[in-house]
Amino acid sequence: MKYLLTVTLSLFVLGIQTDLFAQGGRGGLAPQGGGGDQQAGGRQAGGQQGRGQQPGARGAAEDPAGTATIRGRVLATDTGAPVRRAQVRAVAAGRRGNRLVTTDEQGMFELRDLPTGRWNVTASKAGFVTMSFGQRRPFEAGRPIELSGAQTLERVDLVLPRGAAITGRLVDEFGDPVARARVRAQRYQLVQGTRRLTPVGVTAQSDDTGAFRLYGLMPGEYYVSAVLRALPVDDPDDTMSYAPTYYPGTGSVTEAQPVSLDLGAEASVSFALMPVVTARITGSVLSSTGAPLSNARVTLTAANSPGMPAAAFGSGGRVQSDGTFSLSNVAPGSYTLTALSGRGRNAGPDAERGSAPITVAGEDLTSVMVITSRGATLTGTVSGGWGTTEQPPTRRVRIAAQPVPFDPTPRSRPARVDTDGTFTLTNLFGPNILRVSGLPSEWMVEAILVAGSDVTDTPFDFRPNQAIEHAEIVLTDRVTQVSGTVRERSGAPSIDFTLVVFPEDDTKWTPQSRFVRSARPDQQGLVKILGLPPDVRYLAAAVDYVEEGGASDPAFLNEIKGRASRFSLDPGASVTVDLTLVER
Repeated sequence: MKYLLTVTLSLFVLGIQTDLFAQGGRGGLAPQGGGGDQQAGGRQAGGQQGRGQQPGARGAAEDPAGTATIRGRVLATDTGAPVRRAQVRAVAAGRRGNRLVTTDEQGMFELRDLPTGRWNVTASKAGFVTMSFGQRRPFEAGRPIELSGAQTLERVDLVLPRGAAITGRLVDEFGDPVARARVRAQRYQLVQGTRRLTPVGVTAQSDDTGAFRLYGLMPGEYYVSAVLRALPVDDPDDTMSYAPTYYPGTGSVTEAQPVSLDLGAEASVSFALMPVVTARITGSVLSSTGAPLSNARVTLTAANSPGMPAAAFGSGGRVQSDGTFSLSNVAPGSYTLTALSGRGRNAGPDAERGSAPITVAGEDLTSVMVITSRGATLTGTVSGGWGTTEQPPTRRVRIAAQPVPFDPTPRSRPARVDTDGTFTLTNLFGPNILRVSGLPSEWMVEAILVAGSDVTDTPFDFRPNQAIEHAEIVLTDRVTQVSGTVRERSGAPSIDFTLVVFPEDDTKWTPQSRFVRSARPDQQGLVKILGLPPDVRYLAAAVDYVEEGGASDPAFLNEIKGRASRFSLDPGASVTVDLTLVER
């Protein structure tokens, strides 16, 4: 569905007229330093709250200090008033640190000492929709800001719409209020190639009257779900409980009804939780040696509703020292019971994992046995490919294994690449596709070789206890680049679009495919995609609206395939495609 919101509001503070989801960068961005309207981001932005800057993610100190500056304001769409104490965050691709400032009483902010790079800027505050610079539609990706040297960008203004809300009341089968139930809004999104319900916004808890409020939501369709969890110390003998329930009162996501929200609107829904006869699951976990596996946890994943909490666990899912476990208050349904030693991705190299399918029909399950095994280990090196003239980078480069199909339970932890180019991945279970992150823009992956096979774009099936050596990640500095110039049907240049590049061969439209990429233009309207694998049959299209993450959806690619332009891409080539905006 296309969401182009056309309501307008005169912002007399700035003397401009702004589309409902428009950012200041669409037409009011002065890309040069000095000068500029002080009220729109000059000296006043250096005030007390607007200047305070904090490092974000761990490792930010590793980035060299820069000299570029971004100044702007955060304003409310409905009134044009400044949004005070809003958080403005800048994140750059390839950098581990981010920058965070808070707007002052005039809604102004200043991000200082930024290194050269492409920065994404977002603003957020409770009660408003979080927005990115250049974002004009719900769930659309923002536009990056390209910075270099001591550049100063003024009037990087962000306009925040009021968030929509869903209020309601939960009751039991007798109409009495249900307190302390966890309520959340979910929407369908493409996650690792699969369209699934994904939680968005805040999570609410019903009060003593059963009332709840979910706020800060963008326009769109949402599914409301509620679950009443038992406390971790509870292990009741009473087997009556409530199943995870979707509005208007069903345990099946296929029977759930979406709630439609307009900008800033408030919808009210009330429904009853479904009473069910719950069961207790008891059993034991054995390690690969046959001994009881302690220091482990067991989890349940619903087979038909992966986004929904599966159950409330009376014992917290902890495996006892003798290898036994107990889960209480499990609603009827089909599940996957998974046991994992250690603590998720922080588990050591000797971590073990095992799973078993189970079906609960209201009766207790006893003597459930899960046998775990150690995962495979992969060791290898990073090397330069044919024609490279420099030593491949190792700093901040990570090698990750991503399960295929997508699995939300933690598995292998990404491996660092040592200074000598070696790496080791542990806890590998089943089919995984290998991916490289943290590469500088001057480098890209040429090939990934495991056990003599090229697995650059295909999963490798890792077997239990397998030890694979001599894997090779081949990098090249012959980086491909695709740029685009885009015009609207009228012939006027367009700076508000998403460039989508994908192969003609639809067998390559797979989850996490390296051949399918998308990008938004920067503040100057320039767009580029680096590091696409060479191919002789690519397609490119500039689309007016693509939901973030939706560019890899095969249904979407089929939709625009007939209106895309063809081109080929040789190793190290730089190609510019001239495109006409595709309106959906």
